[in-house]
Amino acid sequence: MIQSMTGVGRAEGTIAPWNAQVVVDIRSVNHKFFELVPRLPAALSGHEGEIRELVRRRLKRGYIQLQIAMDESADAPALRLDRRIVRDYLRLTRELAREYKLPGEVDINTLVQFPGVIAAEKSERNRARLWRGTRKLLTEALDRLVKMRRAEGANIIRDLRGRVARIRKAVETIEKRVPVRLKERRANLLLQLRELGVDADPKRILEEVAFITEKVDIHEECVRLRSHCSIFLKALTGATTSGKKLDFISQEMLRETDTLAAKARDLVISGRAIEIKGEIEKLKEQVRNVE
Repeated sequence: MIQSMTGVGRAEGTIAPWNAQVVVDIRSVNHKFFELVPRLPAALSGHEGEIRELVRRRLKRGYIQLQIAMDESADAPALRLDRRIVRDYLRLTRELAREYKLPGEVDINTLVQFPGVIAAEKSERNRARLWRGTRKLLTEALDRLVKMRRAEGANIIRDLRGRVARIRKAVETIEKRVPVRLKERRANLLLQLRELGVDADPKRILEEVAFITEKVDIHEECVRLRSHCSIFLKALTGATTSGKKLDFISQEMLRETDTLAAKARDLVISGRAIEIKGEIEKLKEQVRNVE
C-alpha cells in the first residue's frame, strides 16, 4: 500500500552510562529522491553511516531531516588513573636521568599530561552503550514516522479514488454524448444542403456522414482512458507501487483526454474533458507526495 512522504517521528529517553537525555526528531517531506540531512552530537558523529543506512532501509524517498540532541548537562563519564602507565613513566624518566645524568624530577603537572595516565572509565564500552540506546530511540522515531506516513497515505488513497470515480463518470457522459452529437452533425448537414437547394444523392450523404463519424470517433480514447483508470486504482494497493508509477499513469490519462477533446469538437464533450483534466491535475499533485 502506498504511503505519503510527509510525516514526523519523535522519541526520547535517558541512556546510560552518562544518564544522558537523548531526543530523536525526524521529519520528512516530498522529494524526487532520498535525501537525509542529519544533525548529530559529537558523541555520535562516528555513527553517521550506520544512521543513514538505518533510515534508508525504512524510507525510500523524501527530504528527511534528522536531529539527535543530547543533554549537555548529562553526567560526565568517570575518569580513571592508569597506575601501570604512571609506574612505567616514572621508572623510565628515572632511568633516563641516571643514564644521562640529567637534573630534575617529574612533577604532577607534567605527569598528568602524559597520554593514557588519566582516561574515561571504559570509554569504548560507554560509547557502544550510548550508540545502542540511541539506535533504539531512532528506531522508535522511525516507527512513528512511518505510521504517520501510512496514515497520510490512506487519506491520499481515498482522495485519489474519489477523483478517479469522477473521471469515470465524466467518461460515461462523453460516451453517451457521442451518438447524440453524430445525429446532430447529420441533421446539420442535411439542413445546410436544403438551405443551399442542393439535391444530394442519399448515398453521397451517407458517405459524408460516415466520414464525419470516423473523424470524430473517440471510442478508442474513451476505452484507453477507462483502462488507465482501472490500472491506476489497481496500482494504489500494489506492493511495489511508487509515486513515479502513479504519475506516469496520470500523464497517460491526460494525453488521452487531450486527444479526445481535440477530436470531438463539441462543447459538451469539451466541458467534460476540461473537468477530467482538472481532476487529473489534482491526481498529479497528490501523487507527488507518494513515496
